[in-house]
Amino acid sequence: MKSEIKNQILDVLKKHIPEVSQIEDKIVIEIPKDEKLGDFSTNIAFLLTKIIKKPPVQIAGQIKDILENLPTFSKVEVAGAGFLNFFLSDNFYHSILHKAVNEGDRFGEQREKNKGKINIEFVSANPTGPLHLGHGRGAVVGKILSEIYSYTGYKVEREFYINDAGNQIRKLGESIYARFRQIEEPDYPFPEDGYHGDYIKDIAKELYLLEREKILSMLSEDDAVEFCANYGKNYLLDKIKEDLKLIDVEFDIWYSEKHLYEHGKVEEAIKFLKEKDMIYEKDGALWLKTTIYGDDKDRVIRKSDGSYTYFAGDIAYHFDKYRRGYDFIINIWGSDHHGYFPRLKAAVMSFGVPEDWIKVLFIQLVKLFKNGQEVKMSKRSGDFITLRELVEEVGKDPVIYFFASKDSDTHLNFDIDIALEKSSENPVFYVQYAHARISSVFREAKERFGIDLETDFTSQLQLLKEDAEKSIMKYIAAIPDLINEAALKNQPHKITGITYELASRFHKYYNTHKFLIEDDKELMMARLYLLKAVKNVLRTLFKIMGITPVERM
Repeated sequence: MKSEIKNQILDVLKKHIPEVSQIEDKIVIEIPKDEKLGDFSTNIAFLLTKIIKKPPVQIAGQIKDILENLPTFSKVEVAGAGFLNFFLSDNFYHSILHKAVNEGDRFGEQREKNKGKINIEFVSANPTGPLHLGHGRGAVVGKILSEIYSYTGYKVEREFYINDAGNQIRKLGESIYARFRQIEEPDYPFPEDGYHGDYIKDIAKELYLLEREKILSMLSEDDAVEFCANYGKNYLLDKIKEDLKLIDVEFDIWYSEKHLYEHGKVEEAIKFLKEKDMIYEKDGALWLKTTIYGDDKDRVIRKSDGSYTYFAGDIAYHFDKYRRGYDFIINIWGSDHHGYFPRLKAAVMSFGVPEDWIKVLFIQLVKLFKNGQEVKMSKRSGDFITLRELVEEVGKDPVIYFFASKDSDTHLNFDIDIALEKSSENPVFYVQYAHARISSVFREAKERFGIDLETDFTSQLQLLKEDAEKSIMKYIAAIPDLINEAALKNQPHKITGITYELASRFHKYYNTHKFLIEDDKELMMARLYLLKAVKNVLRTLFKIMGITPVERM
């Protein structure tokens, strides 16, 4: 909406004050903190005073005379030393309602994905066990962030980085092999640092039924462990995909860490950095000059024994992203990676990208509570509650909404009792109930009056004069800007707040006004049209989050 208002103002002013073209990029349209000061204000007069050499208040008066007859505004005022305050007209808000009704569950969305191409990498859990609550929270944050960037006009590629190389996969193989052997030899030793939990036993039992002879006939135990590791990795990766589908999370790209090493990606990245004079040799090792870009010390990427560091793999992975031509990338990491970001950012900047090309969001821990007590243990995973267990306990929608309800870099307490509550105490119930209430009104309107809600009711919208109606229309008009702001600031949690606020304004309206008014059909039709707009905007927000638009509750 801010862009629309700004464009309308510029289109008119350029005809009367051509100097406006010189300050076009510096013009700020903002919402005043006090609603009495208007719907929007601008600093145009202050910017022009340096060019046309007149006091700002005089320029503001001239602009007021030009703009106050536009149908978009009901009033234009000069405030203070030269600020301009705009009050939007009813006709403008009515046009927003038409848009909300006509665009369905894509209200305000930029259909043309022409802002650029970005990559958002999230979850990226080791395929060595089931997803825990932190993974689930990261999945929800990544999903919603992807949706709001897509909503604002970006082409988004969602990526999962499969950590399928390194010691953790070897340890997985050793754990599965030990459980496999224990089926016939109960005393067979289990590795001290192995993966516990019944899921390892499940994989071992499946291997015993399908591949017993093959595994037992292998020439060496190392071969058997490697076979178990590959089988287990693929088994658990499939389970991870199944668990993510429980909360409607899917990926465009599944990128294998192993692929980096098997296809020479690390060597390619090192060669590129050597050509840029970013690498030097010292004590038989290769070092990257990360201090040039703010790191506290240079980093080893290849050790003196010839093996690569984990950091080298990360550099190669991000170099591959760089070569894929993204305008920028976003990684969503666990909170324990806070200290790792400066060195990775320094490495990425050595490719020649701007400082803000890579952005990182961090996911803090989730604590689960039931009956006032923290819940920690899970037999299936060994030592943590899994995402699947929580979804099975409370359902998909509360998991998504609660995980998205706070800034991801703050701790989250998830109360199962509240998530199961069928009352306004449960914010998920509260927002879904708004959608269900509107659906109920529509069903009754059809049953009692035979009203076709596809009919255009535009001629009656001037009857929407109540403060509650204006409050809803004003908030609907602001929602596309609020979603854009959430994307710009990488704050996907804002979507739950926007949804709750719209639902709250509707519930207040519903509790104080009638909609099926037999003796005033025109007012009834106008209010039904407003409700249809609210329903569509709720569906737009639900779609971004992945929440179900419930018809009956």
